[in-house]
Amino acid sequence: MDLWRILRRDALRNMQPLMLLAVLAAALNLALLTSLNSALVIMDDPEGLQRLLFIFLLSAFSWRFAQGWMMSAASKRMQAALAVLRVDLLRRAVAADLPDAMAVGSSRLAQVAGPELQLLAQAVPTLVISFQSVAAIVLCLLYLATLSNAAVLIVLGFLTVGGILITRSVLRLERLSETIHEAEGALSERSDHILQTLRECKLNRRRAANALSDATACAEALRKERHRFGAEYSHYFTLSELTYYAALAGIIFLLPAVTSTDIATVVLAGHAAAFIAYPVITIVASYPSYISAETAARSYLAVEAELKAPPRPATSRPAQRRAKDTPPTGFADFSTLALDGASYRHPGRDGTGSFTVGPIDLTVERGSVVFVTGHNGAGKSTLIHLLLGLYPAQRGSLTVDGTVVTADTLGSYRDLFSVVFSDNHVTRQLYGAVSLEDGFADELLDLLEMSDKVAVEDRAFTTVDLSQGQKKRLALAAALLERKPVLVLDEWAADQSPYFRRKFYREIIPWMKARGITVIAVTHDDAYFDAADVQIQVEQGGIRRLDTTPTLPAPDLLPA
Repeated sequence: MDLWRILRRDALRNMQPLMLLAVLAAALNLALLTSLNSALVIMDDPEGLQRLLFIFLLSAFSWRFAQGWMMSAASKRMQAALAVLRVDLLRRAVAADLPDAMAVGSSRLAQVAGPELQLLAQAVPTLVISFQSVAAIVLCLLYLATLSNAAVLIVLGFLTVGGILITRSVLRLERLSETIHEAEGALSERSDHILQTLRECKLNRRRAANALSDATACAEALRKERHRFGAEYSHYFTLSELTYYAALAGIIFLLPAVTSTDIATVVLAGHAAAFIAYPVITIVASYPSYISAETAARSYLAVEAELKAPPRPATSRPAQRRAKDTPPTGFADFSTLALDGASYRHPGRDGTGSFTVGPIDLTVERGSVVFVTGHNGAGKSTLIHLLLGLYPAQRGSLTVDGTVVTADTLGSYRDLFSVVFSDNHVTRQLYGAVSLEDGFADELLDLLEMSDKVAVEDRAFTTVDLSQGQKKRLALAAALLERKPVLVLDEWAADQSPYFRRKFYREIIPWMKARGITVIAVTHDDAYFDAADVQIQVEQGGIRRLDTTPTLPAPDLLPA
């Protein structure tokens, strides 16, 4: 019951008011039934009928008020819980070890935090109504017992037999729901691939045909499973209705045969049994919504478990630093950063094979320029992730001035770094910027030759609708505005023109070094290796220090 685990934890705490409203609504339903049944036996009493009509109208108005209040409260509470769940999942992703978060994947996180959680919001009001329906059925049975104990036994007997058959159908529906969820995931993956590679598909008809064929097969599989679910749900709904009709027939045909009862009692008991129909149908109709919500809850809890991290507590400080804020100072006065015998092993696919980087002994001195070089797949990115503290060292340690970085100080250590990854995503909002009121942002845009295209207004870039190389320049500006002592760049110059590539190595890097920024850059630009103080060559998971003399002459400065 994964749905109930989430609801008890986040939405159904202190649910007594809602439950009391549900019971009140059920009691008002019973008042409607009793007023109608009482009217049936006093048809020749006008004054009594008027009194019962007043009771009926008052009960109907009160029921409408209680029902609306209950649904509004349930919706408000669930939406508040969903907001907490969404942010909580993001907090867990931020707090988790990077390999765990990457294993889950951003698309799966977005799916769980978006459409799947919304299924919970749609299900909860229905579940509250179902609880009310159960209360109404119980109260109707109690009322029926006041008319005839035998009638109650007959109705309960048919409900029990029907319940057994319905339960078997429910189990089949749950299995089909899981299959549908998997089929939807497969189709979504194929659809995303086609939409992300439209240009390639247009240029390769074979690729387009194969991709569409695969998507068609997934869509057909999903269609079949949904058809099976629809057929099974029709069976489930039919069983529910037959159970109701059988109970009603039992009152009409069996009750007079097994007990000596008058026709009025049979009519009133039959009317009471018929009144049970609406809450029964409500429960039956709500079950598909419950199944979808249960599947979504299971997926959410699975992602929580895979992230392997508790949620970070909410903070009362604004998410965005104000201009008067200063950078974190935990290790701000460091002299050296080092990996001491550190290693990290990437698990192989399906548990077979692996790739290990390390053991690594590397010291980075403050204010130096370090280039990390090596062929693709040698382990450069893993080395950088180890140095950043994003990959936990499985052996060895990460140190600052000889002091080992522990789990308690890891956050302060990471605060030393600004990073522009090779797949960096540029946002307009400058969430990490410390101050934008001293003209530094304009200085950076001038240095990066972006002033004629972009400005900074209200702690955001005016646009990010730029070429890939220009986006990288904005990402560099955003990183420098964080005012961190260490800047890490992963293949930053790869998307730049020859002119700006030379400017980066010959002007921008010296500019950053002159301001005391430690620069660690992954690069393949061997013509500019002499711009570094230290060159680290990564080879098959190990490292060696090289001379920084360039192997090729640097090209002349080209015109802009």
